Amino acid sequence: MVALQENGLSLVRLSKVNACNIEIISIGNELLLGNTINTNASWIAAKATGEGARITRITTVGDQLVEIAKAIRESLKRRPDYIITTGGIGPTFDDMTIKAVANAVRRKLKVNPTALAMIKQHYSNKFPGPVKITKARLKMAILPVNGIAIANPVGTAPGILIKTKQASIFCLPGVPAEARAIFRKTITPQIRLKTRSRYVERWVRVLGVMESTLAPLIDQAMKRWPNVYIKSHPRGFEGERIPHIDLHFSKFSSNTKQTGREVEAAVGFMTMRLRGLNARISM
Repeated sequence: MVALQENGLSLVRLSKVNACNIEIISIGNELLLGNTINTNASWIAAKATGEGARITRITTVGDQLVEIAKAIRESLKRRPDYIITTGGIGPTFDDMTIKAVANAVRRKLKVNPTALAMIKQHYSNKFPGPVKITKARLKMAILPVNGIAIANPVGTAPGILIKTKQASIFCLPGVPAEARAIFRKTITPQIRLKTRSRYVERWVRVLGVMESTLAPLIDQAMKRWPNVYIKSHPRGFEGERIPHIDLHFSKFSSNTKQTGREVEAAVGFMTMRLRGLNARISM
């Protein structure tokens, strides 16, 4: 279990090496049309952050070859450690992610024997009898040259890893259960090897104080603990127009004890002053 609890703080284990920066590219017209909520990006961001990685950008593009390739190229220029794409690796005409990635990294496409074997095995397990490799099924096995097929423990289309000098690109399916399964099994271990960062967070629920009253207190706390990020999240009103705000305290650091102490000190500072304003606080 990677997540830990210590004195009320949500913590993660230390890993090895250094910082790990990740960009997420979500692909699909349904995301831009508002037909589908982008749960993949939020889930991956939360899990990667919990492992000590930093999500530096989340981009959403439609099922357009040029736009996907452009997004990949722009991301590569920023040189994150990992680029994670979701969506567009299936068998239909509008699944264009793999071709777009190949264009962006200037590699040819060809049938990947490992990917093809994975697809055959999936259909063999699901349906009795000989497996017919149709054009649509074969499409999921066509990867950029030197691409690495990643087993999909839930669905059909294998995930893909393309290593470049600028970044390693992981292409995941858009189906949330499939994206999450591949992330847990393949990407999480990579993040743990890459980063020494520890992420600490703490939530405090505040009732009875307006955000405009909180703002100067947050400024004071962040001046005293500049590495602790404090974010206010207004949640509307409760009961008889009682304002409800959630405060989020967070910090990245490789120093386990110091990180926890600074976040705890900032929480203590804020709660003491809020109680002075007769706020109701729960943690």
